Amino acid sequence: MKKIILIAIAVLFSTIGHAKFIKAILYMEDGTKKAGLAELVESGDSKVVFKTDEKAKKEKIASAEIKKIEFTDDDKNEFLAERLYLTSANAFTGKFSKSKEKKWFYIIYDRDIKVGCVDFAGTMQYNPSKGKTSGQFGDTTYYFGKKKGDELYFGFLKSSAGIAVHTQTGSNIKKMSKEAFAGCPKLITAIEKEDFKTKTALEQLIGIFERNKCK
Repeated sequence: MKKIILIAIAVLFSTIGHAKFIKAILYMEDGTKKAGLAELVESGDSKVVFKTDEKAKKEKIASAEIKKIEFTDDDKNEFLAERLYLTSANAFTGKFSKSKEKKWFYIIYDRDIKVGCVDFAGTMQYNPSKGKTSGQFGDTTYYFGKKKGDELYFGFLKSSAGIAVHTQTGSNIKKMSKEAFAGCPKLITAIEKEDFKTKTALEQLIGIFERNKCK
């Protein structure tokens, strides 16, 4: 299952960035649904580009009106995007803060605990005249939280280049888990005992979530 999740992430982020309409079902905040085609969303998108079919005119629907979107691409890969609040800790004060508005997350694990992620494609480009490549590497940021909650907590960041962008991956996950899973000491203890590595942190976390259930 862990391998399937990793493959799904790779497929998802290879698709994002291409302005292509794919099959989608929009679950609206008022309880209704809209079926048709939509472009994959990015974290801060305030609107979703949607059309009822290939020949229909494009329309832009406010993200605030949508709870979640189920996407299915041409290869039958399914992606779930959901709008949730983002909670993180200030790097200097350590104080926790919740985003004023909900953000789009792609949900990659959804059982008792929910794991979502956000991708940054990066800006790396090769300059043939200088023979150099410059820019910023892409990365994927992972968040976690309780299934029934309305927010996800910052977990860790992993570079597409395979380097540890966030050098405090383990300590940060442990700190955030105490806030995210307050009331579930069994899960907090299991996370506290784990020796997290940036390259395998996602698999390690999912393994812990599978073994430690909280109501």
